[in-house]
Amino acid sequence: MITAFGQFGPLGLMIWYLVWRERTGAEKRDQIERERIESDKALASALTALTVTINNMDRRAP
Repeated sequence: MITAFGQFGPLGLMIWYLVWRERTGAEKRDQIERERIESDKALASALTALTVTINNMDRRAP
């Protein structure tokens, strides 16, 4: 980082910061998206199980 400041000055340091911030934000967004996908899968499984249970209850009722 100090090398970047020495070679490119304040503008280079500012650009380095912007690139770093964008990369860090993208990694966080990717992690959130992966967690969202996992929770969607769990929700779909739970809804499927509930649907099967309700359908089986309808068949058993006289």
